[in-house]
Amino acid sequence: MSIIAHPGSAADEPQLRASSPRFYRPELDVLRFVAFLMVYLGHALSVDTTSPRWLQVLKHAAGFGVPLFFALSAYLITELLMVEDRVAGSVNVRGFYCRRILRIWPLYFTVLIGGFFISRLLPGEPIPLVALLSYVFLVGNWYTGLHGYLSTGLAPLWSIPIEEQFYLLWPLLLRYATRRSLILICFLAWSCSQALVFIFCFHHALNNPTIWTDSIAQLQYFAIGAGMSLLLNGSLPKLRGSLRLALVVSALLVFAMADFVAYPRGMNSLDEHSSVAHTYPQYLFASVTVALMLVAFLGYSSFGRWQTLRYLGKISYGLYVYHIPALLFLFKVEQRLGRGSPFVVAVLGIPMTVSFAWLSYEYLERPFMRMKEKFEVVKTREA
Repeated sequence: MSIIAHPGSAADEPQLRASSPRFYRPELDVLRFVAFLMVYLGHALSVDTTSPRWLQVLKHAAGFGVPLFFALSAYLITELLMVEDRVAGSVNVRGFYCRRILRIWPLYFTVLIGGFFISRLLPGEPIPLVALLSYVFLVGNWYTGLHGYLSTGLAPLWSIPIEEQFYLLWPLLLRYATRRSLILICFLAWSCSQALVFIFCFHHALNNPTIWTDSIAQLQYFAIGAGMSLLLNGSLPKLRGSLRLALVVSALLVFAMADFVAYPRGMNSLDEHSSVAHTYPQYLFASVTVALMLVAFLGYSSFGRWQTLRYLGKISYGLYVYHIPALLFLFKVEQRLGRGSPFVVAVLGIPMTVSFAWLSYEYLERPFMRMKEKFEVVKTREA
């Protein structure tokens, strides 16, 4: 299949929207929640250097949840745009941008601007105006790489500008390039990303945040998700449940391997500066892990029947954005009570985060998601 733009009539769009099939992969909502849970555990279990080695492995491995989010996003966006090309004869780039704006911006800018003003009222260092502007113009990840994460619970927002940068460029490539060319672009993007991480590590750049928040360093995971969609070309992996379980177990083993390579003697074995011997393999192993997880979940209908997990995946954007404020609040309460146990905070943080995300989804995000339906050519899951 070639993804090539064809002229279309705007008058045909309502008819196309009415007749087009619904595209929805329920099992990937479950995987979304898995990705969030990984990120959540990494932040909730704020282990110290005296923690058991297995707990340190869990904390570091959980960090790979963000690349999994990136790969998922790239896969789904590529699938949707390819279906749109088949149904409508072209990719409507303007419509795509409108849909992404209505889905991402309401929550993003509400939390960003609200957090900025809250930081001016609370004791501590307020968020600088230049930091706010960098996030407003969707280059906040580069600001973070240079100056560190935002305070007042806004730290997770660094990944949103990276996704938006991908959304800006990818539909244009899909509109004008053939499928074979796009597969090559994905391979080159993955290779360039790996090469940049290697160069960073060779020069001992800070792993976090310098490498971790760099757009090109994270590009490899978008390339994996998009490339998998292009290679499968609308089909799904036909694998037995036992093989899918083996893939998930293999992914978890790669997680552990990445951690032991990065921290061979525990958390004190290395400083924050990267190295080719220890840091670079983490990013390479993360690519393998992300690919294994995506293949394991794709097309597995049994996962799609887990309605609670599907719903949690549906609101995972809010879960991701609100989990740090929830954890910070609980840590402060625990400390005032003289405890400060990360395990208690981790357990209590889940219902609090889910409550915040549910309220946000129902009363902030969902009204805008309904508005974006008029820009849809291919129907997705219901808001």
